[in-house]
Amino acid sequence: MIPPVRIAGVQGFYGDSPRGAMAVVKEGAADYLVHDALSELTLSILYKDQVRDPGLGYARDIEFLAAKVYPGAFQKGMRIVTNAGGLNPAGCARAVQGIFAKMGLKGLKIGVVTGDGLRNELADLLEEGISLTNMDTGEEFPRELLETASHANVYVGAESVKAALDQGAHLVITGRVADPSLTLGILAHAHAWKLAGDLSPADWNLLASGIAVGHLLECGGQASGGNSYAEWPMDYEVWNLGYPIAHVFEDGTAEFTKLESQGGKISRNTLREQLVYEIHNPAEYLTPDVTVDLTEIRLDDLGPNRVRMCGVKGRPRPEKLKMTLGFPDGYLSEQFFFFSWPHAYEKAVKFIDAVKKTWAGMKLEFPETEFSFVGINGIQGAAAPMPAQEVLAEMNEIGVRAAWKHADPKAGKLAFQSVIALALNGPPGLISLPGWGKQERMLLGLWPCLVPREAVRMEVEMLEL
Repeated sequence: MIPPVRIAGVQGFYGDSPRGAMAVVKEGAADYLVHDALSELTLSILYKDQVRDPGLGYARDIEFLAAKVYPGAFQKGMRIVTNAGGLNPAGCARAVQGIFAKMGLKGLKIGVVTGDGLRNELADLLEEGISLTNMDTGEEFPRELLETASHANVYVGAESVKAALDQGAHLVITGRVADPSLTLGILAHAHAWKLAGDLSPADWNLLASGIAVGHLLECGGQASGGNSYAEWPMDYEVWNLGYPIAHVFEDGTAEFTKLESQGGKISRNTLREQLVYEIHNPAEYLTPDVTVDLTEIRLDDLGPNRVRMCGVKGRPRPEKLKMTLGFPDGYLSEQFFFFSWPHAYEKAVKFIDAVKKTWAGMKLEFPETEFSFVGINGIQGAAAPMPAQEVLAEMNEIGVRAAWKHADPKAGKLAFQSVIALALNGPPGLISLPGWGKQERMLLGLWPCLVPREAVRMEVEMLEL
């Protein structure tokens, strides 16, 4: 039997800890490392970076990884795939290439995958009769977004990842390749799976299995016991989680494990908890590469920290690809205020009333305003039941989160200034965090839509050292 391919999912989000990757590299426990750095929120963060510096637009933690993790991985024959390129894969690759060059690394190939960004092609798409209708609301595309859109990126599949690996890339840097497709690209390369053309039902099942593996690996430490309700009270170390490692066989069967030297836990519970995350319909999980049916999947505990996965079914991929546009959507200001015993809740209520009346008196109107009580309904809002009055009356302390959205950036500062007097003239014992300064931040809205596959032209460039 052909040996399985060992793939470690060592990053689940921008800013994730590098400790898991370091441990995998130290023990030589994988053939490939997968770093998933992107989300809709992340792309918006990267756009804000790019506003300040056009050379940015990528996940900056790759710079640390390139200096501290990747050299050791290359020495042990590991290859790496990451979508940390974000809005600027080429700029990301040049930055990493520079780091490698300063370290004196030679004989490396960096595969740069581009083409998912269609910000400059929006007008052409509309001219060609592509509607760009909002997938969530059914709204027609507003023409003003042609001028104001910050970015427009398509969720693309595994083909370019495979192509880069086929060309010998040691490191593949992509833009908005769909999270699980990073792993599928590795598997298609390593096991010679077909990604396109005349595919049989068996081929679709292989691709679906690869996506299921990638879907779990993209969760990083959450697949190995982090953030787990199913394994609560989490009777294992979470400060140094051993990130998930999948041993994937040629027939699509996979065995998940982690390093025994690290904390966390791999179990049927941790994997199935993440398996249903972000998929909408378990019988029809739509990805750029294949439509995945998880209703017959099997997860079997083989022993401590070892789970076998099989039974994933696949059907032909969707005809169109999803694209998400970002656009400026005003500003958000927020502040936290805290009140201490006695009468903490009554003080908070009186303070909120004073703020509302101050703003009304100054004719400050905001499209959205929200006041919530930290520790009571700060997370669940109106869905959270309020404690009984006698409980509220005896609270040691209570916090108030005030948040308001505004189109004019100056409105946030004015709103703060108007209530500063309440620091000493309002209810006693008030603390404002952080301070009484200007706290507004730019908001980006998202516009999800569909585009034909032929509208996306992916390219792979190889940088060599």
